[in-house]
Amino acid sequence: MKLLITLITSFILLIYSAVADETDCSKFDKVSKEYAKCNSLLLKKKSIEIKEKASKEIIIAKEKFSKFDLKKKLLKFKNSKSHKEYKEN
Repeated sequence: MKLLITLITSFILLIYSAVADETDCSKFDKVSKEYAKCNSLLLKKKSIEIKEKASKEIIIAKEKFSKFDLKKKLLKFKNSKSHKEYKEN
């Protein structure tokens, strides 16, 4: 029973801490420097998230591409001097 209460309490605290991390820029006046600073920080956080997500997707795509024979064929084609040489190898 104590374990159940402890788990529920920790879960609730984690949810509230996640909600508390979000900043709300609407409390500032739109022409103030605090509003601009708040928006720039939010933009910076979002851009970092997008960059990390994109880099993960690029790594996954590179891994998938390296598994195919197409990569070997493209390298062979690139290194060949003529079409005849490409067909011979």
